[in-house]
Amino acid sequence: MLSNEVVVFAFFLLLALVVGWIYFSSQSARTTRQQIHRIAEQHTIISTDEHARALCLAVHQLYPLVHAGVDFMIKRDGPDKPAYLAEWYASAPKPSPEQLEAALSRIANKDLAALRRAEYPSVGDQLDAAYKARHGDTSAQEHVDAKIREVKEKYQKPGESSY
Repeated sequence: MLSNEVVVFAFFLLLALVVGWIYFSSQSARTTRQQIHRIAEQHTIISTDEHARALCLAVHQLYPLVHAGVDFMIKRDGPDKPAYLAEWYASAPKPSPEQLEAALSRIANKDLAALRRAEYPSVGDQLDAAYKARHGDTSAQEHVDAKIREVKEKYQKPGESSY
């Protein structure tokens, strides 16, 4: 039979293992709750602030595998203050302000191109007008050109002059 000392030792060893397991489980749950809170906070900022959303897109353009709330934090110090990249947890180097500005510029130009594309005359209409113009009837081409000019003026690129 086992001696009382062995039984007591086994009991305390088992108790220590259970307490250790409970401690590490609670720490893991605490870390998970904190991470969920950070992700929810980022979701709120990104969904309600257009600049924060653009900043998040710029970071994703530079590093497609990083995630807001996990790898970086975007913060806003007040309703009148712009959002900024506050914390960086990812293993990749934190993007410089110049890199972020370049990415933001590319995003703005893509948005601008999409807006223009949505309002331009269709390719078919443009080709039809070009065909008619080659055969002497320039009225359709003038109409298409006026519509394109109107769209370009409405959605002007930075540094682009009016036509």
